[in-house]
This record gives sequence, structure tokens and C-alpha cells, in this order.
Amino acid sequence: MSSMRTRLAALWIATAALACEGPLAGTDAGADAETDAFVLPPRTREQLPAPGPLVAGVAQVRIPAPLGIGTMGYAAFGEDPSVTPFSEMFPGTVRAHGVLTFRAVALSRGDAFEVIFVRMDTVGVFQQLREAVLDELEERTGRRLDDALILAGNHTHSGPGRMLMATGALTALGDTFFPEFYDGIVDALADVVEQAIADQAPAELGTAMAQSSEGHSDRRCENDPLPQPQEIADLPLIAVRREGRVDAIVASYAYHGTVLGIGDLTLSGDMGAVVEQQIEERFDHPVMVLFFNSWGADMAPGSVSPDPGATGADLPSGFERMRLLGDVIAGATLPLLDTLTYDAEPIVRARTYRVRLDREVIGYPEGTFSYPHGGAFCGIGGEGSCEAIEPVDGLDGRCLPIGRRENLPKQTMLTAGTVGGLAFVTAPGEWSTALADGVLDRVREVSGGDAMLIGYANDYTGYSVNEADWWQGGYEASGALWGPLQGEYLAARLREAFETFHDRWNEPPWLEPARVEPFGGYTYDAYVPETPVGLGTVEVDVAASASATDVVSFTVLGGDPWLGLPLATLERDDGAGGFTPVTRSNGTAVTSESYDFWLDLVPDPPYVAGERPAERTFRWTIHFPVSHRARSGIGPLTGGRYRFSVRIPSASGESAVQTGAFTVE
Repeated sequence: MSSMRTRLAALWIATAALACEGPLAGTDAGADAETDAFVLPPRTREQLPAPGPLVAGVAQVRIPAPLGIGTMGYAAFGEDPSVTPFSEMFPGTVRAHGVLTFRAVALSRGDAFEVIFVRMDTVGVFQQLREAVLDELEERTGRRLDDALILAGNHTHSGPGRMLMATGALTALGDTFFPEFYDGIVDALADVVEQAIADQAPAELGTAMAQSSEGHSDRRCENDPLPQPQEIADLPLIAVRREGRVDAIVASYAYHGTVLGIGDLTLSGDMGAVVEQQIEERFDHPVMVLFFNSWGADMAPGSVSPDPGATGADLPSGFERMRLLGDVIAGATLPLLDTLTYDAEPIVRARTYRVRLDREVIGYPEGTFSYPHGGAFCGIGGEGSCEAIEPVDGLDGRCLPIGRRENLPKQTMLTAGTVGGLAFVTAPGEWSTALADGVLDRVREVSGGDAMLIGYANDYTGYSVNEADWWQGGYEASGALWGPLQGEYLAARLREAFETFHDRWNEPPWLEPARVEPFGGYTYDAYVPETPVGLGTVEVDVAASASATDVVSFTVLGGDPWLGLPLATLERDDGAGGFTPVTRSNGTAVTSESYDFWLDLVPDPPYVAGERPAERTFRWTIHFPVSHRARSGIGPLTGGRYRFSVRIPSASGESAVQTGAFTVE
């Protein structure tokens, strides 16, 4: 955590140096804000059609992120360079841990009765991206899915950057904008939604509230003296059943999915994606799991020790921790599935609301948080009191300003909905436990049932904590983009949003701003993949035998990472002269798309900024641990011979190659 705070403090020092405005002075306050008084029009009630039968669909699409792109979540100040064609300011990644995905579960009982959950292996989502996806879906389908669509990042800091169209200091959040990659992101998100809708079939669902305090830990000491909850074990889930068996699980938990660091140079879905796999492996058939991050402003991933007698291969730093956390969450959630009552006619409905977010509408008095375009990291890494309630005097005057040219949107969006017996709301960023629980208390009171919050959803506004917590200082509190009252302002609007939704008002008790326009106005020359050397050659084969604690590795010569990762499938000798894919307990093949593998890329000659040789050798080394100390759905590899079959993407099509065979002792 200390290294992360240092990097982000450096980021906002750069922001201060580059921003063209400082604190407000005199009559400059809010010069471009909507400050005129307004009168709300009379509110009217929704007139809804009759709902139809429940249908549900699932889909998964790879994120088109080339290995080599920089990550997003940590600032890159002080990091060693790692040059690739796909990264500019940030160190380029050299390792892939599993494959990054978008996952969708689309529920519908007809128009006005739809919810589409999309989990993203990203640090978050910006409202401009959501608007672009809505535009693309409307062009494809003729429908505007604004109310139904929930886009939420699992907050991996090892997901791709270069998705934010920003200038100046904000490029330090996730590198410069990469328009061709961004267009691919928009298309892939539209694809996963469209495919989930196309997959819809008759369904029923049930809801439950699991509990786990082992999967996370309280990381913020400054709010410990405050009379508020520091940790909540709630883990709400929605189970979707088709043809009599569970097809999908949607869950939300406060975990802050950041086990890996920027220096690991790894693309990974991190804790959230690994938890999904660990849950899925407990079934005897394929199941789609979406594991959302609810609130994370004062949470960290938990730390779980393996059983003392467990044996397995040594893994790169953090990989085993993620798997063990997956075991904990699976153990907390799956027993509840046997207790569920499934409903074929559940409530399925959502509404999305846009709300102003700026200094004036929050209501700061003159002289308090005097930053017209937002500010953050008030106190620049200074620690607050962890022993007593001691507000930091003048903290709101020591913020680093965000400049006008950074074009930070002065609005955000909130969604309220109900799925079966579970009410839900979304938060645009990282909320603290106490702030989120205050909203959920109201949601539970109004709905009369359990409630779920999905964080990092539909937009990103930084950290949100309650006012007393903000004045305690420290890293988490200082991450609010609109100061000490941001959290309580957004919490009040979110309570009102759910009340508006529940009572079926057409209008919230505020005037909604027009939508933010998607990023646009950019052009680019399409990236041309480099010519590979020796495509399809197994340069270093597997060892002839391996023990249970070994990592089996081999190197193939592949193609430009822009075209995707090689896909390795583990196969077993069938005793009849051939090999067949090894499957997990849930019936899916064991491939390098999973978090059982990792891939390392070494280009030869190495990447050098501004240089492009006539051809290049791309050495892909694929690693597979024979066994794990954490639970695995693969089971022990004993008896018989194994090999890997590898599909390698290239500009001229796909190549296939097999390794030699190996035995497991």
C-alpha cells in the first residue's frame, strides 16, 4: 500500500504542476457551473406494460488487449521502463495471467423489465465509454438500453490502460489514449451484450445473502476511531437456472481486487477473475460467474494460508493468494444454492439516473473546497490520526487542483433496480464501508428485503467516504475528486434514486443533465502486425517427466501480440494412438485462457522505441503448474502421458503445433 500511495501522490504533484487553475478566488467561483435556481416540474408516475416470461442469457468475450499494453490503476512514476509498441508512458506488460474478459448476464421479462450485468476485467469504467457502447448497441439492435445496462469493472490494477481520452496530467492515470484499441473495447462490449441477449432462453432465479469476512480486510486505519462499521461480511448473490440447473451466478463483495502491482508487468483479472474460476470449478457443468466489487475504498484483499499439509508448485507472487481467496468465497457461497427457492416470474427492472456533480450543486460555502474543476489528494500523502477523532484542520485547502483543460465531467450516473428478492444500486467509484452501508440501510428499508451495491459501475468519480471520515485525512479520504462532501452528496442522491425507482416516479427529485458525449474526433492509422520468425516452432519442449510440485514450461515461436495470445490445451494420451483434452470437474477444457497458466513473451530483437525491424522472433513461454496448494478443479495429473496442443494466431490465419509428451511422477 505504501508504494501505491507514493505513486499516486507523485501523480497529483504532476497534476498540480500542469493544471492551469488553482483554488478559487473572489468572483471566479464556479464561473462555468450551472448556478441559476431552478424549479422542479411536477413528478409523474411510470406507466409500465405487463411483464412477460423470464429469459436469461450469458456470454463471454475476450478483451482485445495486446500483451505489451500498460496497466491502469497505479501511476507509473519511478517504475523501470518496459518498452513495447502498445505502451507510451507506462511500462509495457510482458506476462499474461489467464485471459482478460468481458462477461455478461442478460435478464429480461420484456421491455422495461431488463437488467444486463457486464463484468469487466478493468480498473473501472468511464461514462463516455458507456455512452459509446449504448450508441453501438442502438445502431445494431435499434434499442436504447440505457436503463438496463450495468457496466462495472472488477478493479483489477492489472487490466489495460489507454482507454481514457485525456490530456495533460490525467494521462498519468493510465497512459495516453489509444484510439484503435479503444474502438476494439467498444465493439467487444457491444458484442458481449448482443451475444448474451441472443443466448436468452426460459429461466428462473433465486437470491441469497452469503457471508465472508475472510475474503477481505480493513485497510484504512484513519476511520477506526469513528463510530461506524469498518467491515461488513455481506456477499449477496443471484443464481440463474435454465433447464433445471444453475447457469449463472451474479455476486458482489467488498474486496478491492488488487493483489498484483504495476511492477509485475502482468495482464490479469486479478482476484475477482480468479474467484470466478474457483467458484465455477465446484460445479459438474459449465457455469458463468460474475463477481463484482461492491465497495473498496477501505478494503483490501484478504490473506489466507494454505492447509499446512498441502503441496503444490511454487507460483509467481500473488497467484496462490488469489486462488486461496477463491476457495474462501466459493466455500461461503455455494452451500446456499441448495437452499434457494427459484422463481420463474421474478421482478426484473432497473432505472439509470444522471446527476450533476460539481462544487456548486454539492453546496460548498465560500472558502470551502475552492476548486472549480475538482481537486484531489488533499494533504499529498499525509497520514491522518488512527488513534482518535482528530479532523485535519485546513485539509480542504491543501488539495491539488484539476485544471479546466482536463475536462472532468461535472456529472455522473447512478442505477437502481430489483432482481427477484434482491434490490440493488450502483456506485460510480470506490465507496467506503460506512457510506455504502448507509445507502443500503435505506434500500433495505424501502424494499423490505436484502440489498446489493455494485461499485466501480457506469462511471468513475474516485473515492467516496462520509464527511467525518474525509476530515480524518489519509490516502483513501483524499481520493475524492469533489472534496469532503462528495460521498454524502452522492449517497443522498443514490437513496433518492432508489426511492424514485421503487415508487415508480418518472423523474428523480433533481433535474437530470444531458448525457456526456462519447469520446470522438480522433483518427488513427491501423496497427500493422510485425512479421514473425519461425511461426509455429516449438523452440524449447517440455521435460520428459514432472513431479507434482513442478511447473511444466515450454516455448513456442508465435506471432505479434496484437493478434492475440497463443492458446494451449492440455491433452492426455487416450491409449488408442491419440490425445484428448483434459477437462475440469465442470466439463470445460484445461486451456491457457484459465488462471492455471501464465504466459511470458520475449521479443527478439527487443522492442526499442521508434524502431521496427523487417521481422521479429516472438518467444512465448507457457507455464503450467502440475498441482496447487489451493483447491483445483483439474484434479491430480497421475498415470498416463500428457502434452499441449497450441493454436497460434497470425496475420495469415491460425497455426497449430503440439509439444512432446511428458509423464507426471
